[in-house]
Amino acid sequence: MEFKELVKTRRSCRSFETSDVSEEQISSILDAGQWAPSPLNLQPWEYVIVTDKKIQGQIIKAAEDAKQTVIDSDGPGWVNKYGMNFLDEAPVYIVVVFDPSKGGLGGFFSQPHGALQAVSACVQNMMLAAADLGLGSLWFTFFAPDKVKTILDIPEKLEIAGVIPIGKHREEIKAPPRKEPKVHKERYTR
Repeated sequence: MEFKELVKTRRSCRSFETSDVSEEQISSILDAGQWAPSPLNLQPWEYVIVTDKKIQGQIIKAAEDAKQTVIDSDGPGWVNKYGMNFLDEAPVYIVVVFDPSKGGLGGFFSQPHGALQAVSACVQNMMLAAADLGLGSLWFTFFAPDKVKTILDIPEKLEIAGVIPIGKHREEIKAPPRKEPKVHKERYTR
C-alpha cells in the first residue's frame, strides 16, 4: 500500500475477528517497530507477546478495574459506556515496554522524554505495519500499569507504553474528521 494511503487508512480497531495472527505477521510488525528512530539509537523498547487467553483475561480485568476507578471517581460520563469486549476478541496482544533511562542526552537540557518519544514512534511503526498487513490494531492504555506489570512480570524499572491488541478487523472503520493543521511560520503566532 502506498504510504500516504496507509497513514490515512490505519484506524484504531475495537472489533476483531477471532482468526489467528501468524508468527510471520507478528515478526513483520515487530521488525517495523525496531526501525523507529531513538535517541543515540538506544532502542529503549521491548515486547511481550500475549496469546494465552488466561493472561489476556487478567489484562482485561486490569482494564475493567481501571474503568471502574474512573467511574467511581466521577470521571467523564462516556467511560461508563466504553465497552472492553473487543479485548477478548483480539487473538494477540503486543505489550510494548520501555526503559525510561534510555532517552539519550535530553536529560542534560530539560528534555527527559526521549525514551517515551522513541517508543511512541515504535508503536506507530507497528500499527502502520499491522494496517499494511490488513490487520487492525489499537494503542490501548486504559489500565493501571502497575497491575499489568505484575501480571506480566515486567521489571520495575521499565514502563508500559501500551497494550496493542492485533487481529483481523471485523468491519470497516471510518476515519474521524481531522482538523486543519495549525502552522506557524518563522515564529509561533497567536
